[in-house]
Amino acid sequence: MAAGGADAPRPRPHPGPSRPDAVVAVAAPRAAAVAATAGGALVTAARVGRLLGRSGWRAARQLPGVALVEQQGRRVRDTARGELLRLLDAPPPPARPNREELRAARLAAQGADDPAPLRSAMTELLDRSSEASGAQSRDYLFGTIVSQLVPDEARILAVLGTGRTFAVVDVVAKGRASSRTVAANVSTVGAAAAVSLPDNVATYLTRLDGYGLLQFGRPTDELDRQFRALDSDKRVRDAQARIERGRLGSVRIERKSVGLSELGSEFWAACSPHRRG
Repeated sequence: MAAGGADAPRPRPHPGPSRPDAVVAVAAPRAAAVAATAGGALVTAARVGRLLGRSGWRAARQLPGVALVEQQGRRVRDTARGELLRLLDAPPPPARPNREELRAARLAAQGADDPAPLRSAMTELLDRSSEASGAQSRDYLFGTIVSQLVPDEARILAVLGTGRTFAVVDVVAKGRASSRTVAANVSTVGAAAAVSLPDNVATYLTRLDGYGLLQFGRPTDELDRQFRALDSDKRVRDAQARIERGRLGSVRIERKSVGLSELGSEFWAACSPHRRG
């Protein structure tokens, strides 16, 4: 914590040229109404469309209820292009309206008062599933994942996107009949990514693994120094103390490594702000 209580700025995992004219997101009133009906994720989903370059709004429009969000297409379009780039403070690419975006705006205007938005959304998804190509389906999947990420998770993906692996440990209470994991996925990757909430790294890794983006493997000799650092990590020591204090069994430290999975590598190649094409 810097003097005066202000957090010191953290460098991006991949330095790149900065832009002072970063886009400022403005919430659309209609989007708020949709969020109350179908969930707050739809609002973020509407911002995803520009992330995948040539995919445009296809990634956002495939999500349930997003046809209603598209009513604000013209307003949201200018904020959509910077969502993932904003997470990493990377320069947003220039955006131009294309024929598909204009078509989306026209369709949105025709469906302003849908009495059953969830049923309509499911119908829309089923219709699209019969028409989507493999590339479109991949964009839909990646767009959905991006809409769920938090900034710290984007930083972790950026570090793992370099091809590096990091040390991870689970603190397990080994009893006579069963074992219990007291602390899972304590890792050095959070420090490497300079996340803002180090105590949440285990949660971030669990979430990213749930999306299929991570691969846990055997520990390697190259990670010995990182594992030694984790031995003295406060979260590891606190978990050990809980086991001993509660007489939950003997303490066992399980070591493993973490990197991007095959899907994770494809995802980062498609979404990385520092790649083009």
